Amino acid sequence: MMHVAKVLAYFNVRTAGLAIGFVSLLADYFSKAWALAMEASGNLPLWWVPGEIGFRFAWNRGMSFSLLNDVAWGPWVLGTVAVAACIWFIHWLGESTRFLHQWGLGLLIGGAAGNVIDRVQHGAVVDFLLFNPQGLFPFTFNVADAAITVGVVMLLLDSWRQRA
Repeated sequence: MMHVAKVLAYFNVRTAGLAIGFVSLLADYFSKAWALAMEASGNLPLWWVPGEIGFRFAWNRGMSFSLLNDVAWGPWVLGTVAVAACIWFIHWLGESTRFLHQWGLGLLIGGAAGNVIDRVQHGAVVDFLLFNPQGLFPFTFNVADAAITVGVVMLLLDSWRQRA
């Protein structure tokens, strides 16, 4: 009984971050399901601004910007690192109740978990968003990648605010 109380206390201080992680994971999962269905039905690419802003399907077997894309063991290493990072981020959630810190870590957890699920389920990550105005960012990404990026920015802002 005492162990249950300790576990509940451990997760209680992490509730906000874990909730944000869960919401971002759900958003990523359902957006990727939509992209897979659209690709299977032949409805992608779908453009708002042709070739610059819209939806374009791609499998990413590597990491950001397709690094390690052609390495056979890449997905397993990346998945293992992401799971270890999620465990560390969950632990780190307990060190603060600050909004930016909790939300930033939650977005990192949800985004990393979303991409790990893809690697396990498909052997690659589903990418489908393209935001490339004037050819400035020609990379296809997904909701998990966006959550990770916003999470990192939030953590940097939190760190900056703590030092100011």
